[in-house]
Amino acid sequence: MGSLVPAFAQGEDKQIQVHLANEVIPLNSHATTVAGFLDELSINLPQDAFVDPPVNAALNDGMSVFLEGLSVTRGVSTRTVAPTIEMVDAWHHGGESLVVESPGRDGIVESTCTVFFLKGREVGRRQHDRVVREMQPTRVVHYHQLTAEDGPSIEEILEHRMPPSDRMAAPLRWRNRIVMESTAYEPGPTSCGKWASGYTANGTKAGYGVVAVDTAVIPLGTRLYIEGYGYAVAADTGGAIDGHDIDLGFMTVDECIQWGRRDVTVYVLY
Repeated sequence: MGSLVPAFAQGEDKQIQVHLANEVIPLNSHATTVAGFLDELSINLPQDAFVDPPVNAALNDGMSVFLEGLSVTRGVSTRTVAPTIEMVDAWHHGGESLVVESPGRDGIVESTCTVFFLKGREVGRRQHDRVVREMQPTRVVHYHQLTAEDGPSIEEILEHRMPPSDRMAAPLRWRNRIVMESTAYEPGPTSCGKWASGYTANGTKAGYGVVAVDTAVIPLGTRLYIEGYGYAVAADTGGAIDGHDIDLGFMTVDECIQWGRRDVTVYVLY
């Protein structure tokens, strides 16, 4: 008695028809051999068990695999996934600091367990989870009050690195307003190459709230307000940044892709 195979190489997704004693069931597999397919199912068979094609045969899409004497039962259950709590900081103008909570929603997951039997003894099982309803987190937003005239200091911008909120607009006082072409980057190797340190040209930790500029247009160390992005500090440069280009810092590649390339209005603050 014992497992027919250890771990096997992974290939493309295949649809396999499994012929058992009591039914034929379709299953997906990434295995490259019949033995690897049985290993995916955690099926332990005696050495003399009849398997057709044999265990060393290649596994191809649409193949039928015959497992003599095996039967199967299925059970379906559902479970709820309680909402996680997402804490968010944001700026807002006017009034006092406040906390706003938006209730989340339970997620629902349906689990199907397929159990294989040989002569009444369990020899393997596979569990498949399907999300019936996505969980929505409870969102707790802490709005930090700002004076409408000047906005946050450089130290506050770099400490909090907050995205804009619907309670925020450009400061009332600004030195210059420029329409610029924006792109997005994150501090990792995807944007900055495999030797990325996570820090900018002037030693500031990269990420949200830190942007790269052409210093002939905006000097390093300048506070900015960027519509749709929020408050930022000009703290980086780049070979591709020229003239009215601006590269906005984000934390993940997905955020960069979502932002893409777009024109933005940039307020240069005092």
